[in-house]
Amino acid sequence: MSLSSGFLSAGFCYTQKIEHWFLYGLFAFFSTIAVYNGQRLFKAIESKDKEWLLWVRNHRFLLLFLVAISSILSIILFFILDKQIQIVYPLFAFVSIVSILYVVRIKGRNMRELPYIKIHLIAISWVIVLILFPLINEEWDSFRMGYAFAFYLYVLAMTIPFDIRDVKYDHINQKTIPQLIGIMNAKILSVFFLLAFFLLIIVLDPRLTLNVYFILSVILQFFLLLFMNEKRGDFYCAGLIDGAIGLMGLSFFLI
Repeated sequence: MSLSSGFLSAGFCYTQKIEHWFLYGLFAFFSTIAVYNGQRLFKAIESKDKEWLLWVRNHRFLLLFLVAISSILSIILFFILDKQIQIVYPLFAFVSIVSILYVVRIKGRNMRELPYIKIHLIAISWVIVLILFPLINEEWDSFRMGYAFAFYLYVLAMTIPFDIRDVKYDHINQKTIPQLIGIMNAKILSVFFLLAFFLLIIVLDPRLTLNVYFILSVILQFFLLLFMNEKRGDFYCAGLIDGAIGLMGLSFFLI
């Protein structure tokens, strides 16, 4: 979701007339690359039972270099953008802790394995990086907080398909949404979250009702969610669904 997150962050900031919108997109892009690849390097050390982890281990020096460069660039961008708004620091401390403890085990368990809360940790972290950081840092007001809630619903909608894909791997004690309510009901819930996002975001920004690309991206994601099942692989999830998220971000430039 690294490229998609960059488009989504930059597109949102662009429509909000936020100065240096492209830097927020780059910050989201590089920080996501650093976190995702860092987590995979750790998983490759901890676990050896998946083929993609073998690829990670065989290319660990390349990935370490990528993590180091991306981390440095994201830190530089953060301090370029940061306007000494104090609330930003605890928010990013939260994101950093979640990113580390999502894979690092304490007393035999990481945050990914905690029952009920995994999807919410993911959604809150994304909303902080993509939405709250630029809004608080640049144009804080209570009305704009509605955007944070709208995108929280959006990330929930886009995360449920990955839990559906992983239902055959996740331990039953994780109690993910597909485990709790079944795959069909999880799909219905993800569609509901997407529609709730759509209704809320067009109330906040009515211009989007005239944006053909935005409407098409929502329709595309609606059908991707509708046809999701536990047999779908990485191409469907990491390719099509993540790609649709990138299209969503791109559509904001075309308002």
